[in-house]
Amino acid sequence: MVDSGYFRALALSLLAWLGLYLIFTWTIDPYGVSPIRFSAHGINEIKPKRLDIDRLIKPYEVWRYQPHTIFLGTSRAHQSLDPSVLDGTRFAPAYNASMPAASMEMTAAYLQQYVRLDRKLRTVIVELFLPNFIGAPNAHQSGTWAEFARNTVTLFASADALWDAIATVAYNAASGRATFQIEPGGFLYRPPGRDTQGPFDRFAGYIWSSQVSEPDKTTFNEGAFQAILEIIEIARANDLELIFLLGPSHGYADYYYDSIAAWDVMAEWLRKLSERVSVYSFSQPNDWVNELIGPHMAYWYDTFHYSQAMGRAMLASLAGLPTRSLPDDFMERLTPQRVTAHVERRREAVKRWASANPALVAQFEDARREWLAAKPQGYQTSHEP
Repeated sequence: MVDSGYFRALALSLLAWLGLYLIFTWTIDPYGVSPIRFSAHGINEIKPKRLDIDRLIKPYEVWRYQPHTIFLGTSRAHQSLDPSVLDGTRFAPAYNASMPAASMEMTAAYLQQYVRLDRKLRTVIVELFLPNFIGAPNAHQSGTWAEFARNTVTLFASADALWDAIATVAYNAASGRATFQIEPGGFLYRPPGRDTQGPFDRFAGYIWSSQVSEPDKTTFNEGAFQAILEIIEIARANDLELIFLLGPSHGYADYYYDSIAAWDVMAEWLRKLSERVSVYSFSQPNDWVNELIGPHMAYWYDTFHYSQAMGRAMLASLAGLPTRSLPDDFMERLTPQRVTAHVERRREAVKRWASANPALVAQFEDARREWLAAKPQGYQTSHEP
């Protein structure tokens, strides 16, 4: 017969270890979610592990913070829209719930979850990004209660949390330099001074490679548009203000869209969408959108991702805050009647950009020819007769 004192000692030992685990992980707080909210320089001020965990942390923080406004979108909005710009406006408090590589189908699923998690939600700002509307539908669904519960446990009581707490202490003690991390407002902080020339130089090799599935296809993604209709219905059913933002598109990105004949697809979904809901565009050609490519650009991180300086101006314009030195026609309300002119302006700007950047154009066309040469014989692009 086993002595009952053994079981008591074992239980007390397990409780002691559990207590030590919770004290350590909740004090170090590698993900910025602990109720203790302790922060100290050289210990846990920098949180390098609060990165690439958007699907775990954002539903939890929407529930925790109960924002009045949320942003939904891809890595573009994730990196560039700082919700603190809206402090003191009718949109505050706001939170950036954008997810890198999010599809419109995923956005609809998460919005359905957020209206259950956030009883104070009033406004939803959704990013529009052309690649989400071309190609095959994305059937992946997220935003279930089981996923929410599982992810919350991971943040507070898991082996990952312990190892990430140890890594957080080690990084702060050994380095302490600012690094990529998700800020409390949900947007990605990027350390200043990073090169911007390199990503533009590498764009052609990236877009015409195995990293991108069918980069030449421009088939209208009906699934993505059906997801938008679902988003509109969710907003109406919950009495939410819904705003769609067509973010900036650099001249190099528009050159790519032009090369794959994507303008008709773009015009189609912009007309359909602007018939139903408010769409504000920041992609009109101007000196910021088509900023000269260089190693230290003010408004772009790379060909697709605009900077927080651009994002701050976008949110300030949307909220009607005072702005200075903005390009003419920086923000435009799109209607079905204006879509044709909007697209045509961008097409004309592409010609000017191509004339001013012959080296990049040559590099881009060489990469495309190499990609096509590697395709099976008889392969036909989506815009060829």
